[in-house]
Amino acid sequence: MASRGAAGRSDAAAHGLPLDAATRLARVEGMVSQLPGLLWATDAELRFDLVSDIAARRFGIAAGQPLAGSPLAGGGGAGLAAHRRALAGESTRYDLSVGGAEFNCLVQAWRDAQGRVVGVLGSAEDTAERRDAAATITSQHKVFEAMLDQSLVGIGICDVHGRFLFVNATLRQVAEQDPSGQSLPAALRVWGQWCADGAAVPVEEWPLARAMRGEVIEGREMYRDRPDGRRDHLLVAATPVHDVDGALLGAVITTADITSRKQMEDETRRLNETLEQRVRERTLEFERAQQTLSHVLDHSTAVIYLKDPDGRYLRINRYYEQLFGVTNADFVGRTDADLFPADVVAALRANDQQVLDSGRSLHIEEVVPTAGKARTYLSVKFPLRDVRGQIYGVCGISTDITERKRVEAELRRSQATLTAVIDSALDPIWALAADFTLIAFNAAAARFIEDLVGQPPSLVASLRHLIPPDIAARWMAYIPRVLAGERFTVEESLTINEVGHRLLVSLAPMMEGGRVTGVVVFSKDITELMRAEEQARQHQAELAHVLRLHTMGELAASFAHEVNQPLGVIANYAQGVRRRLDGGGIDSAELRESVEAIAHEALRAGEITRRVRRLLRKEDEPRRRVDINEIVSTALRVTEPTAHLRAVALSAHLAPALPALLADAIQVEQVLINLILNGIEAIPPTHATRQVDVRTTATSGGVEVVVCDTGLGIDPSLVDDVFRPFLTTKPGGLGMGLAISRSIIEAHGGRLWAAAGDGGGAALHVTLPAA
Repeated sequence: MASRGAAGRSDAAAHGLPLDAATRLARVEGMVSQLPGLLWATDAELRFDLVSDIAARRFGIAAGQPLAGSPLAGGGGAGLAAHRRALAGESTRYDLSVGGAEFNCLVQAWRDAQGRVVGVLGSAEDTAERRDAAATITSQHKVFEAMLDQSLVGIGICDVHGRFLFVNATLRQVAEQDPSGQSLPAALRVWGQWCADGAAVPVEEWPLARAMRGEVIEGREMYRDRPDGRRDHLLVAATPVHDVDGALLGAVITTADITSRKQMEDETRRLNETLEQRVRERTLEFERAQQTLSHVLDHSTAVIYLKDPDGRYLRINRYYEQLFGVTNADFVGRTDADLFPADVVAALRANDQQVLDSGRSLHIEEVVPTAGKARTYLSVKFPLRDVRGQIYGVCGISTDITERKRVEAELRRSQATLTAVIDSALDPIWALAADFTLIAFNAAAARFIEDLVGQPPSLVASLRHLIPPDIAARWMAYIPRVLAGERFTVEESLTINEVGHRLLVSLAPMMEGGRVTGVVVFSKDITELMRAEEQARQHQAELAHVLRLHTMGELAASFAHEVNQPLGVIANYAQGVRRRLDGGGIDSAELRESVEAIAHEALRAGEITRRVRRLLRKEDEPRRRVDINEIVSTALRVTEPTAHLRAVALSAHLAPALPALLADAIQVEQVLINLILNGIEAIPPTHATRQVDVRTTATSGGVEVVVCDTGLGIDPSLVDDVFRPFLTTKPGGLGMGLAISRSIIEAHGGRLWAAAGDGGGAALHVTLPAA
């Protein structure tokens, strides 16, 4: 450092200082001279007192030199003015250009120990170097930011107020926006809600917030749920940043996206759990398989046993234990010689040895004494092999077939008997394959086929091209139905030896192993039976006609009374007309009224006559769709005269919209007339209530008609006897009315029965099926 002036200003004694103080000042001057900065100091008269070596070189100044003539005075005296303000106690900056270099100077008051201003302290900074340093720092900062942006770890730096000063690209991606300049209180809006351990974490407990309080968070797993159902996982660490004095400057947060790792961990955990579950399941399956095998063995009705190559038992099942009176625990390790005679042991051992030698299974019948009796067993013996394929024993499964062999013998005898019975049957029986080929037939069938086609049949011969085409066409339609499992019966008309025959043919599937393999045909000639049935139908019609004649005999007096009424009216009106004609003065209107009355009564008499004639006809009508209510109404009109003569009231309760019937209207009407007349005649003259009621109702399958009277009723013990032929309680009765009525109703597919009436008397019920 330059000396302090010509007057010996560097002499410590000049300051009146003790030697030790002078020594210290010299040391201070030496230290200042060695400082790298541009430093100087002036006294109160603005003469340089201390100048650092670098300042002396750059500005060309020295101690003792006045400020006014030096470069530090500045262009235009700006430096000089700044120094003077410093003497006044004001710190001042000013810019200075020296030798093409730019400097920024700072001057401030230099005070003594008592605070008095004794001079000016100054320093200068080369602004070009500062700009270069700033540019270098900026460049380094950009490189640093670029390096951090390339990091896969999210990095954020915030100041002491929690504002983010820097956020790298990874952390911006986590936030899905740039949070730079955002403060921590805005975290929920910027970052969303984060959770840990299944619960939402408040913002004040986030790692960054805790770091701002001085905590070091080394790593905490957090997650958030997105609206689309995805979950983001982060490993977050936060560290506070302090200056050299320990004051908090801010905090640094680092985040690592561990979503994939968590997914892999979850998947690995799930796979491990699945694997463990499968291992448990396989273990359980194995244990169940062993238990199931034990159950199967122990619950099998066959004798099951395992032996080693030397014939020693390894295991026997429960049925073996029960059958031979041994236990598995006691019998393991023993041989057949401990249980059976020598000859049986030799036979069993030979069979076992054959399996061991051949390495193949063996099916054989074995006779073994059981409970003192010889029993026949069907045994399946096969070799037991280990995982290497080596034979380590023999397993046997033996089924007692003693009874089966006895049944088979019985079955053979039964089959022979059945064959004999079928062959001796008078009706043709045969079996056909799906291709219309004969596979079996009895003797009657052989004769029938020979009469039909003109040659004796043979097995495996097709009848398709032998029988007449029209018959073959019908039968070819029957075969698929039977092969589909249907059973049915049809009537066939055939001409055999120029004679017409009616056959009742039943077709049924032939089953084998649960499937249809052919068709079994049973046929019966019903020509004579149908002839007898036709004669029976004719006989029934004759009986019905006789019943109608008898009924009309009972109704004769009533019909005579009913016919006499219109005839009497006609006679009265005719006499009146004649008197008017004889007296003259004919009034055409009165005459027309009388003539119309005569015509009306004549039609009434004619209707009565037609009704009687229709009922007396011998021929029955063909069955057609009829209304039961109309038939009931007609029957009531026919029986009304008789009811009137006997002072019996007739009533009807007819249900509407009843289903139509397919019936012979005359026969059904005859039945109802008979039931109504029986009800009328069953009421004694002394009864106070004399009424017959007819009701119709619908049933699930058709209609029901009930005829109720207020008579004495039917003895419960005779409810079924009243329908027996020739049983009657009426003088002159035939005893056939109810019997024929029941046969007519049953021929229509219905029922007729008697029961007690609701208010006393009898109730006759008739049900008929709908068309």
